[in-house]
Parts: sequence; structure tokens; C-alpha cells
Amino acid sequence: MDISRIFQTSSQPISSFFNEGVGYYIPRYQRDYSWEKENIEQLMYDICSGVFELQSNHEQIHFMGTLILVGEYDKEKNITPKDSKALPKNIDNVIDGQQRISTIALLACCLYKSIHRLRKKIVANREEYEDQLEQLQDAFDSHLDKLTKLFSFDLTRGIPKRKPIIIRQDKDRWTLDGNAKEHYTSEAHISLYLAEFIDAIQNEPVDFHDYPKPKKGSVVAEKIEIIDDYLETVKESHKNDANNYPSAWDILSKIAQSEFWNYDRPELTEIINGFKEVPSEELKEIQNCICSLVQVFAFSSYLLERCCFTVIRPTSQIRAFDMFQSLNATGTPLTAIETFKPLVVHVADVKSQEFRNSNFDKSLTKIEDLTRLQQNASAKNARTNDYLTLFSLTYEGKAVPKQFSIQRKWLIDKFQKSCSSIDGQDPSLEDQEKFMEQMGIVAEYYKKIIIPKNKTGNQSLPELNLISDSERKIAFFCLVYLNDANHKMAHTVLSRFYSLTVYHNGRDDEQQKKFAIACKVIAAFFTLWRSALPNTGLDATYRQLLYDKISWQKGDSQLSLDVLKNHCQEALAEKQIGTQVSWKQKAMSYLRYDNNIQKVCKFALMITAHNTIPDPDETGLMKIGRSESSPDYQDSERWKKDCKTIEHIAPQNPDLGSWDQDLYSNDGDYQKIGNLTLLPTNINSSASNKSWIEKWIYYSHLAETNLDELSKLKNIAQEKGVELNSETIKSLKEARYAHHIKPIVQVGQTGKWDKELVQKRTERICDILWKRMNQWLTE
Repeated sequence: MDISRIFQTSSQPISSFFNEGVGYYIPRYQRDYSWEKENIEQLMYDICSGVFELQSNHEQIHFMGTLILVGEYDKEKNITPKDSKALPKNIDNVIDGQQRISTIALLACCLYKSIHRLRKKIVANREEYEDQLEQLQDAFDSHLDKLTKLFSFDLTRGIPKRKPIIIRQDKDRWTLDGNAKEHYTSEAHISLYLAEFIDAIQNEPVDFHDYPKPKKGSVVAEKIEIIDDYLETVKESHKNDANNYPSAWDILSKIAQSEFWNYDRPELTEIINGFKEVPSEELKEIQNCICSLVQVFAFSSYLLERCCFTVIRPTSQIRAFDMFQSLNATGTPLTAIETFKPLVVHVADVKSQEFRNSNFDKSLTKIEDLTRLQQNASAKNARTNDYLTLFSLTYEGKAVPKQFSIQRKWLIDKFQKSCSSIDGQDPSLEDQEKFMEQMGIVAEYYKKIIIPKNKTGNQSLPELNLISDSERKIAFFCLVYLNDANHKMAHTVLSRFYSLTVYHNGRDDEQQKKFAIACKVIAAFFTLWRSALPNTGLDATYRQLLYDKISWQKGDSQLSLDVLKNHCQEALAEKQIGTQVSWKQKAMSYLRYDNNIQKVCKFALMITAHNTIPDPDETGLMKIGRSESSPDYQDSERWKKDCKTIEHIAPQNPDLGSWDQDLYSNDGDYQKIGNLTLLPTNINSSASNKSWIEKWIYYSHLAETNLDELSKLKNIAQEKGVELNSETIKSLKEARYAHHIKPIVQVGQTGKWDKELVQKRTERICDILWKRMNQWLTE
């Protein structure tokens, strides 16, 4: 028997694999398309990091695994349902790989949309660079043509001539013409979306609105949203100095231009290099589009030419199933740390007495504890990726990509070559022990600070046992805020300050106090930045601090609060928000609910509720009071329970007859911080979208403890025809924290909640927020 003829194998880049004019057929026994969010994100991340790595490693590729395909040789019998006139010449049954083929098809559609839209914008605004941009038409055509082949094949007949690249047995059928919804009916809607997309591009769409919209809530809609979010990051990379995707000028200077537009274009390269010197906020639309185009072309080319499969073609489906079972029953894949461990054990056994109970063993135990309780390989891999990203940033100010092979190589290189305390020499045993100790400290920080979700202020940070309860409590409040805001970069700096408490074995109150203060400094810096500006450039600020001064490689000599505070203040000044006047000018318009900074809004409301009182001279506003003039709002328990959700005072979906219509003009002032307050979840759901009098009655219950006044409120509700929910009233009475709502209640039942008051309250909140955050940054 000639085994080589039973399993035919080949390795192909994506562009070659999808260029064969084959239709892919999913047998009925295969599960529906269901790639998890984590799988999509990992693919997008791998391509982004691949483009980044390509700058220094021109041999970089991304292996996307093995596909098992079996040719279909009896189409009339086995393809059901079918339109015989619309069957492709060649059909492959997909035994293993439908999730990847389907995802690549969706990704190709999203890339097609992005490139086509950029082309339209560039053509409409190209006067300034017309000669140079005219040369790009062949590059546009090339990319769009190659991407089209990833989601469709050319039948050469029918309307349209191109058909979806992949369909499911019993649910979909390739059709010569007709309504796509009648022929592509599988639950996941993959083939239907591809068919509608093909129809759309035949008509030369003008904008995103001309492309099909997947059914809301469908699997396709969810996956496309994830892909589009990543592609938006790719298009914006020239603005944010991110280290996981290069800018247009870096791509042009470090990656061969033949990779993404066939040949060098020196005139256009010179123009784009000039954009590097222009602040991102001052770039014209055409300049942004040109940069985005280079960045998307690089992404598209990497997908097409450097992502690859190994394709196995067994001679029969029986052989295919045997191989499928074998490939999928070989056990849980190992993480980079698990494959790195044997090297550490070997070094300990050879250079030290033995690994067991050694310092290496103790450090590795801390690291392994992070993933010990993860219930599946995906969760274990995600935790490992997050941890290694954090550690690599703290170690050298650069994030290691989330690819297994690169992570493993990075760990081995640092451990065997780069962790030496003496330049030019191989690391000693002590150097390697120290490297592992540093990994262990970051793992301990991750386990104690990042993972816990349900601890309250009284249970928090037991390691800080030499500082006051109030200092520990506010530090934990800041950590809860930063975690909820998903501000992962904060932990790079904070874990370095945390290490000082570990090195002193928890017996140095000054080091503990430094960590507690560092939590406040980072919270203040993040709040001032994000309340006035988008996230662009924020992560780079942390990386620069680590790389230049406080990474593990740089040591502890500059790991001080003064260095941290100065760096934060300089970063704010560089962004022109370093003074109250300049910051307030931007925050007044930017600090709003719909800017995707809800956690920042919540923090601002809690900070400005703490030790403030109703202003007797300005109805509806608060002013700073004396110490202990309010309950403690700088408390993690308040964050998680009593002030859990944000409430729009003038609602998002109002009866406009009940509210000032100026709040709902083009500026959308109802989204500003001055129109927001905090309520427990169950009260928020009852009080939302009501008229002012109804809201005022509900809020008055929250703020009122006098039984006579509560009786009066009940009578007012009856007079006004307001039907009060008894469960809501019960919750209002039980609410412990109502101090922050008192200024709002004082507007009164006949008062007016209008644009002018919202503007004044926005300004007052900004004034108090700046005063307190600046104090944290400078005290």
C-alpha cells in the first residue's frame, strides 16, 4: 500500500488556497458556525502582531492550522438541495476547517469594505496628491480582486456570476439567480451574508450604508463587529503610537513595499514620511486616509500571503474521519510558560543543588497558580497571554506578541541571554533566579490585584498592613475603578511599585504607602486624560516611562513617586491639558456618557460627591464642604453596590414635551456629565425615561428619611397622577447613600432641569474633579 497516495498534503498561503475556484461544502453532521469571540480576537491579534514582527523578521508567517478536505465526485447525488445549473466545477467537503474558512470569508468582506471606502474618500479628496495617488489604482484593484476570491468563486454564469465560497448541506444551495434569502437559509447566516455582499459589490457601493447589514443579534453580526473594531484600530494606528501595529511610515521604511503594492513608490513614500511630523489631530482627512490605506494594505497582504494552511486531502471520507479524530484527540495544547518550565528546571538542577524547593521552584509555583484553576485550554491560554503581556511590559517596556512561538522564544532569550546584570556576559545563576523572581512577583500581583472581583474595602489589600485603613481603602477604590475601566496598562506601573513592598517582605510602611499613593496617582492621571481626550497615545505614555526609567531592566533607582508624578504631569502638559483652564476647556465637552468612558464618568461623580454639600447659592449644584461633610464615596463597596449604575437625569429616550428640547439638540447635552447621577440598579430601572416630576419624586424618596416628608411625597404623587412602584419605594427607603442626590432634589418639583443647569453642573463637576485629581498628582 502506498501511504503517500492516501493522504495528499500541501501547504499554501491564503491567497493560493482560495484561488482555485472551488466551492466549499459543509456536511450536515458538522456543527453550525460558532467560532468564539476569543478565537476571532486571537486571529486578528495574530495578524496585527505578525505585521509588527515583519518589520524586523522578514521570514515571519502565521500558520493557521490544518484543513481536511475531501473532493466531491458525485454532485448530483450528494449535494442537497441543489440547482444543477449553479454547481461549481469543483466542490470540496469540509471535514475540518469550516470555522476558519467561514471567518476568513467574513474578514475578507470587512477588508473589502474598508479598502473600498478608503478608495472613495481618496478619490473625492485627492487634488493635493493627485499624481501620486493615481498610481495606486492598480494596488486597489489587486487587493479587491484577491479579497473577492476569499468570499466567492466565479461560476462564469448566472446573476451575479460570483457565488458564496462556502455553504451548508440541507440549508443552503448555490443558485443561478433569484432572491438570496430563499436559497441561503442556514441559521448562522454566513452564506446569506456572503451572497448579499456579492450582490452589493456588483452595484459599486458608494459607502458602508450600501453594504448588507447582517441580522441584528446574529452570529455574523457579532463576528463582523469584532473584526470591524480591530480594523478600525489598524486604520488609526498612525495616530496612537500603539506598539502592536505599525504606523504607515514605519511600514514603508521597514517592510518591502512589494509586500503590499507590488513595487516601490518613492514619491508617495516621501509624502507619507512627512505626515510623521504633523500632530495627529492636525492631519487632514486625505492625509489620514492615505496613512490608513497603507496600514490596511499591510494587514490585507499579511492575511493573503503570509497566513497559511496545511491542506490534507484524504482519498475518502472514512480516511478523513480517522485523521480528524487523531488530530483532535492529542490532548490540551501547552502554553509558552509550560514549555519554558523544563529549561528552568534543568538550569536549577545543573547549576544549583536541585529544582525542588529552590527559589526557581517558588517563583514558578506563583506563575503556575495563575492558570491552575482555569477550566479549559482557551481560558488558560487567555490568562497566560494577559500575564505575559503584563510581565514583558514591566520587564522592558514592550509587549511580547500573543503568539506561542514568539512568547516561548522571548522567555528563553531573556532567561538565557538578556537578564545578565553585566552587559556582554551570560547571565549568572543569581541573574536567572532574579529574572524568575520578577516573573513570580508580577504573577503574585496579577493573582492578588487583577483577578479578585468581589472583595470589598474591608477585605482588600491585606498585604498593606502597616498603613492606615483609610489609605488602604482609597488605594483599593482606585484599583477597582481602574480594573472596571479595563485600564490594563495601569498595572504595568503599579506592579512595579507593588514589587517594592514584596522586596521588603511587607515590613516597610514607607514602601506600602508608596504603592497606595501610586494607585491614586495613576487613577488621577487616567481620569484627567480620559475625561478630556480619547485613548490615543495613553498606552505609549506608560511604555515610555517603563522603557526609559522604571522597567525591571532599568532597576529601582528611578522607581519613585516623584518620577511617576513628574512623568504624568509632563504627559498631560504635552497633550495641552496640563492646566485647569486647558483641561477644563476640553473636558466640558468630552466628559460625557456616549464617549465610551462610562467608568470615568462614574468615578468623576463619586469623587465630586465625596465631602461636598448642596450649594445654597446655586440650586442644583454641589460645592466642596468640610471633611466628613458627606458619607465616604471613595469606597469600593459604594462603587459596586450603592452607586452601581449611571442615571441620565433628563432621559436618553424622553417624551420631549416633558423636557427642555435644547438638551437634545445636535450637541446632545443630555449626555454630558452634568446630566448624570448615580443610583442603585433596581432604582435606576424604575426612574429612567420618566418626566421631571416623576424623577423628582423618586429622587426625593432616596434623599428623604423624614416620615412626614415621605407622606407628603406620596400625596404629591397622587395629585400629579404619578403611580409609584411599591418595590421601588421600598428600595429607595433602604438605600444607604443618598447624599449626592440632594442638590438635584433641591431643584424642586416646579423647578426646571434644562440645558443651562446641565451646563452649570458640568462646569462645577469639572472644577471639583480637577482640584482633587490635580491634588493627587502633585501632593
